This record gives sequence, structure tokens and C-alpha cells, in this order.
Amino acid sequence: MEKLHQMKNKYLLTTSQDKDVIIAEVPSNHAFNPSEYLVSKSLIDANVENGTFTEMTGKLDWDGQIWIYTEDLA
Repeated sequence: MEKLHQMKNKYLLTTSQDKDVIIAEVPSNHAFNPSEYLVSKSLIDANVENGTFTEMTGKLDWDGQIWIYTEDLA
């Protein structure tokens, strides 16, 4: 995770391999595909505050911050 935080990162709205909707912190040089969207940290914060997304950083195998759509946790 230390290496990921050394460069400017972006937040990517996408789906996981399990087809869960996630927002993942990725390096700024990440190769995007057409079904992925960049989002702001303020959008993430608002959606965590209202319960739409749940932070899963440190609970999943990901080298960065990650949030999952709360309904996908059910």
C-alpha cells in the first residue's frame, strides 16, 4: 500500500471479479476500460455517509482504499 500512495491516485467506479459494484483507489496510470468511471473523493464520502457504499479498506486483498456498494454485501 505504501507504494500506491507515493503517486497521485484516482478513484475508479467499476465492478469486481465477483460482479460487486466497487470504488477502488488506483494509480493515476491505470489503464481504464469503457465501463469504468472516475469519481471524486467527495462523492465517495457522501455515499459512505448516506450508507450507499461501505469502506472495506484492509478487509480485502487490495493495495489501496476500496469501498463496496452496501447492497452487494447482503
